[in-house]
Parts: sequence; structure tokens; C-alpha cells
Amino acid sequence: MVEYFKDLTIQSLVRERFSKNLKNGRLAHAYIFYGPEGAGKEAMALEIAKALNCEHESIKPCNECPPCTKINQLKHPDVKFIFPEAKSWNPQDIQNKYHQKADNPYSRIEYSGTTSISIEKIRDLKNEAKYTPYEALKRVFIITEAEKMTREGANSFLKLLEEPPDNLIIILINCTLSTILDTIKSRCQIVYFPSLSIDEALSVVKNYRDISDEDHKLVRISQANLKTLFDILDQEIDEKRKLVYEFLKAAASGNSFKIQEAIDMITQRRDKNFLLEVLNLLILWFQDTIHLISTQDKSGLVNVDYEEEIDRFAKSYYNSDFEVIVREIENAVSNVRNNVYAPLILTVLGIQIKKHLCRTSV
Repeated sequence: MVEYFKDLTIQSLVRERFSKNLKNGRLAHAYIFYGPEGAGKEAMALEIAKALNCEHESIKPCNECPPCTKINQLKHPDVKFIFPEAKSWNPQDIQNKYHQKADNPYSRIEYSGTTSISIEKIRDLKNEAKYTPYEALKRVFIITEAEKMTREGANSFLKLLEEPPDNLIIILINCTLSTILDTIKSRCQIVYFPSLSIDEALSVVKNYRDISDEDHKLVRISQANLKTLFDILDQEIDEKRKLVYEFLKAAASGNSFKIQEAIDMITQRRDKNFLLEVLNLLILWFQDTIHLISTQDKSGLVNVDYEEEIDRFAKSYYNSDFEVIVREIENAVSNVRNNVYAPLILTVLGIQIKKHLCRTSV
């Protein structure tokens, strides 16, 4: 009896579904993996590619045989891992991103510039699909952030889905279904990946480092989003949370000088990812505030070591429209991703936070 995905931390329903399908030899020719960011979708796609081609008799994937080893290194000629690219990237840039993903399939690929999955990339896949695999039992194409296929690329890709070769499995990966063409969705089996639990996220981290007390705190802060978690594990998370607190106090005060001072502290690194992390931590602050007001349960706070500050903030601004503020922050995140001038984004955000905060009457 073959055992599939031994010791792999993954959602139980996903594990059961693909273990059963692999045992029965009933995999579909195309799948869409969707669900929240950092839920292990890309890692599972690679595990399936290994399981399909693993040479071990009783444990698949074994992570030791030549096919498993090549797939782990993203160097198997019949397993393609496709992600959005920018025209400005050179071959070394792209190779570095493959190395990053091979080192840790749960990590985030760092993007810069406007990225897409071009029609040329899709044409290359279609051309390769015509031929017999070089050495694999099953060829696997994995396309992450599938929504970034250009319209021409998506229409060209549709033709591959309409007439798929028997020896090919296609896995599209995206956070949502709504941004993928209906004609593509209708030709794929849909697999939902729910968020991992705190314990499951810690179990994944244990494969890459020893767990410290600090790591337990970071898993809560990341809300078990593995991409965010691996982003922050080796970074100055406490420094960022201090910047969040200073920006929030400045915005609440309405003091333009203090707001500008806080903005200067956040933007001085000129680092887009740093700014995005600060904004995401700001969202967590307001989510903690909403949680505390609605439940009075301090044990459920993400920012447990800011319990007193959050409690005081919640009591001071009890009647504020925090949901609107969170949407304003999410809009700021979108603007950062679209390369809008960072100080302007934060200035507008500070004004909006002040506008929607309503101090509780004493």
C-alpha cells in the first residue's frame, strides 16, 4: 500500500482528496487551487508533481529519488513552475527567483515592476505539451498567480485546456476565482485551500528552523499566512509595529507635524515591501480593536504584547467606523502595489484615519 504525502502539513481535506485520487489513478487533467494567501497552494502543487513521478515503492513523494530531488530544485525538465515576470528582468533575476522558491516553496516570490504571464510563455508551454515527456511519468505545469495571464495569454491557454495531452497535469494557482476567466474555470476542477491553523503553520516552520518563543508570536501576527510569516521571521517585526503605533497616534492626534514625522520614519528606507508590511500590521491593529470591542476577549488578540495599548485605544474610540478604516488601509496597500508615491499614500491615509475615528465621550 502506497502512502502519499507522509509528514506533509496540509489541509486534511486536500490531503484526503489527492491521496485518494492518486491511489485510484483518477486525477483530473487540470485544477485551480484557490484560497487565502500563504495557505500552501504552491507547495502542494509541487508535492503532487513529485508524487506523480516518485520512484519509491511505498512512500510518495520520498524526496530522495532523482525525480523528487529535481522537482525540489525546480530543475526537472517535465515540471514547469510559471510565475509572472517583468520585461525589465534579466535571466539572472528570473533564476534567482527560482532559487528562492526552490529553497522554500512556502516563501513569497519578490516582484518588482509591472509583471504578467505573457502569451509567449503560454505558447512555449503549448509547444512543449505536444511532445512526449523527457523522463517523467506525468508532465506537470504549475502556473501561480494565474490572474496575471494577459488576455491574449489566457485565450491561448484555453486551447491547451480544450485538448490536453493524456500525460499532462495542469495546476493553476490563485487567491480568488473571480479574476479567472469563466471559460478556464469551467474546464478545471476547483480545489479550495482554507487558511492553516496556528499549529499547522508552526509545523511548517519547524521544517526550516528551530522554533522559538518569538516565532509563536510571529505566527499569530502573520495570522498563519506562510508567505507573510517567512517574510517577517528574520526581519525587525517589533520595529515595524512601533512605527505602526507611532503613525496611528499621530493620525489620531491630527497633528500634521507628527504625521509627517511618522511618515518620514516609515518611508526613509524607500523599501516597498517594508511599507506593505507596515500597512498590513496596521490592518492587524484595527482587526484586534474590532475583536476586542465585539468580544471583550483579550486572549484572542494577535498583538498580545500591545494588549494595554489596544484596550485603551478601543475604549477611547469605541464608536468609530473601524471597518471603513480597514478599507482605507487596504486601498493604501493597493496604491503601494501600483507604485503610487508612498509619502502621498500615507498622508492621505492619515487624514482618512483621523476622519473616521470618533473619540468616545467621557
